[in-house]
Amino acid sequence: MSKPAPLPPDERRRHPRIGYDMPLEFTKVVMEFGDLQRYNFTGKGVDISPGGLGFVTDFKLEPGDFIQIKQGEDSYQTAEVRWVGMIDGKYRVGVLIYHDR
Repeated sequence: MSKPAPLPPDERRRHPRIGYDMPLEFTKVVMEFGDLQRYNFTGKGVDISPGGLGFVTDFKLEPGDFIQIKQGEDSYQTAEVRWVGMIDGKYRVGVLIYHDR
């Protein structure tokens, strides 16, 4: 039995993406020896949609990690890492953004 043909890229995604060529800052909170530690990192946006964001960074994230993306001086948006890949020696990351309700 043969596999079905893969869907074209524009039909595999729930939301259309648009280019997002912007620097970004994000924070990962990690429990170390019983204390919460906040680590700040930077990345560069690749694309954005109503439900998520794609970016590249030097820091290795794992699917399931939660990060906070800086939106303003004191404003952050929580996101969950959904997938990670390698591109040109950097990590290409796709996150699902949790919107305030």
